Amino acid sequence: MKKKILKGVLGGLGLLAAGIAAFVSYSVAVFPPTFPDVPAPDLKASTDPQIVERGRYLFEAVAHCNACHTLEEDYAFKDVGGLVPSGGHEWVMGPMGTLRSANITSDVETGIGGWSDGDLARVLKYAVRPNHEPALMMVGVGPMADEDIVALMSYVRSLPPVRNSVPPSDISLMGKVVFPNVAQAYVSPKPDWDVPPKVEEGAISVERGAYLANGPAFCFVCHSNPQMSPELGVIGPRFAGCVTPDPAKDPTMEICAPNLTPDPKTGVMEGWSEDEFVTRFGSGRVVESSPMPWESFKLMTDADKRSIFQYLLTVDPVERVTGPAYRPKGWTPE
Repeated sequence: MKKKILKGVLGGLGLLAAGIAAFVSYSVAVFPPTFPDVPAPDLKASTDPQIVERGRYLFEAVAHCNACHTLEEDYAFKDVGGLVPSGGHEWVMGPMGTLRSANITSDVETGIGGWSDGDLARVLKYAVRPNHEPALMMVGVGPMADEDIVALMSYVRSLPPVRNSVPPSDISLMGKVVFPNVAQAYVSPKPDWDVPPKVEEGAISVERGAYLANGPAFCFVCHSNPQMSPELGVIGPRFAGCVTPDPAKDPTMEICAPNLTPDPKTGVMEGWSEDEFVTRFGSGRVVESSPMPWESFKLMTDADKRSIFQYLLTVDPVERVTGPAYRPKGWTPE
């Protein structure tokens, strides 16, 4: 009887191991996925100097593209105006591999000089490359009006070519299993996010702040704790702060995006004046490993900073204790 039970257990374990092996083999075989049905938007870059300049502002300040498409040592604690986006920033993701940002200058061989405007618009809007494979870190680009996508395209097209051959991202066996099955947002097209109507830069307004915070500045995605799903859903209301903290460079520490809602008990907006908010954004990075692109946001106009502040005061207050933004790993409320 015992031998039969043992034989049955061993047989079951063998079937389980074979099933796991088959699942892993299949995941590796179909990685990376392709999305041939994702359209190339019918958007065209412009040479109009005003549109190019608006694209420069979006690129350097609001959409913080330079935070990813430049080397980390050239970005952190630096004046980032005018940085050339020749790629090479690395995100080391432990056993899942290393992701690298692309050279997005107009070099034909090592950059995007051979891409059509539709190719460029598609990667900005949907995070899908010309070969229909996912652009792994482009899920971090916030949604925006088509005219802002055109402005970004126009600025990128205006950049001189830089020859810099960036190695492709190195996705491990584990990554090829985990990304498509657990962290799908990295390898799925971006959804058509709902974004408030575009309001032009200039005047200070709640409407402009709503567009920025829910659009190209992408404030809500970090300050709500994104789930790595195809829809890049968020846990709970927007702007209510992180649920799961980010790791810091110091392995004994962690980082948690604070609650930006106007909750009088737990929101960091409580007690801040508009001037203090603007001053903080203008003062730059304090914590080295903060995922907040402080160097870029520092370049935002005071009008846009004030617009975001005024908008955040209008969102529904959410009582959520997020704790200190930079704190010992494993921190819990007392």
